[in-house]
Amino acid sequence: MEQHTPRHRPSGQYAAADTRRAAIIDAALALFAKAGYLNSSLAKIAAEAGTSATVITHHFGSKQRLLMAVLEAREERTVRTFGRLGPDSGGDDVRALFREVLALAAYNLTQPGLIELHTRLSAEAGDPSHPAHAYFAERYERVAHSLASVLQRSFDAGQLRSGTDPESIAREILAVSDGLQVQWAIAEGRLDFVGLYRAHLDRLTQALTVDGKGLGGPTEAERLP
Repeated sequence: MEQHTPRHRPSGQYAAADTRRAAIIDAALALFAKAGYLNSSLAKIAAEAGTSATVITHHFGSKQRLLMAVLEAREERTVRTFGRLGPDSGGDDVRALFREVLALAAYNLTQPGLIELHTRLSAEAGDPSHPAHAYFAERYERVAHSLASVLQRSFDAGQLRSGTDPESIAREILAVSDGLQVQWAIAEGRLDFVGLYRAHLDRLTQALTVDGKGLGGPTEAERLP
């Protein structure tokens, strides 16, 4: 019997495919940020990426799956930029953590379409049958764990008052952030998201810390928009 040797794509073809996927994700991220998800067709994304809708479908399967790839890519970039928010950052300074959270909020305001997209999708993803349900469920657990880890280290270092529950505080921070994002989106950006978020975290810092001091003045990173 004749044996057939499996055919393999040259490594250059894999590299080209990876480059093409990255270009499509970059184009989709930019367009989603500018126009939102509903107003961004595959044809428009393809035009931005210098390819065709057929090629996008070949690589991602659907616009919905492309969206998931965009969300994951955006989060990877955020993690690289704001490493202190990772559970393995090694930090234990609660004020540094909260300033980093505020800087991230300011950074997110530079991509308003993605805030609106995130707000809409996170609400829709409450349905277990929604394709983004698993993504958001995993993300909330991971982010809450990251925040709680730094808060626990801060508590262990003697910065926080007795009885502080890092897990509950982490969930509160996420709830306030998401709630303000919803209001910001409804107000079409007229709400002072970062200012209100800073005021909450400042009060939280005063209530939690042993010395009772707040965050101090805004940092340059909070003034990104």
